[in-house]
Amino acid sequence: MYDFIAQLASVNPLKDILVPAIAAVSGSWFAMRKFKRERIWQEKYVAYQRVLESIEAIRYWGDEMSSGVHMLPTIDWFNGKDAKDFYAEAKREIAKQTLIGTILLSEEFVAELSALQTDLFRQTYQAYQAYEDMHMCGDERNAEFAFGDHASKIQSIADKYLPKLIELARRDVGGK
Repeated sequence: MYDFIAQLASVNPLKDILVPAIAAVSGSWFAMRKFKRERIWQEKYVAYQRVLESIEAIRYWGDEMSSGVHMLPTIDWFNGKDAKDFYAEAKREIAKQTLIGTILLSEEFVAELSALQTDLFRQTYQAYQAYEDMHMCGDERNAEFAFGDHASKIQSIADKYLPKLIELARRDVGGK
């Protein structure tokens, strides 16, 4: 019993208790910070990847539809889905990230994405008007070619924005 009391009396609270406690608390704090930072980076990366894949899907849709109208060989599917299905999903992803993307994505990226969405909408509206005009006149074949032209313009719009958006995403996640 005397040895235990002697050992207890020889404990230096600063050296034996406080220093290890501070080291443990600061180590766990740094680990949590690193974990949160890495988790946010992963979430950003996935969000950028989804948006860029959506733009590529829109680009692919434009190519497939334009080729189909001009009777060129097409695949008409992407990731196991029909072209119209992944096109709708891609447009939905872009619309979603335009509205809530600033939570993770850079403001400059979201602004460019919003401009892309506006150009896509404007082109779709113009094509719809032209298609309706031709359809009303009974000009079915030219209406089909107008749709092919629309799809080609959608592809061009995606091609126009994709390099800039890739660069902005790279800059934000720390790529080259």
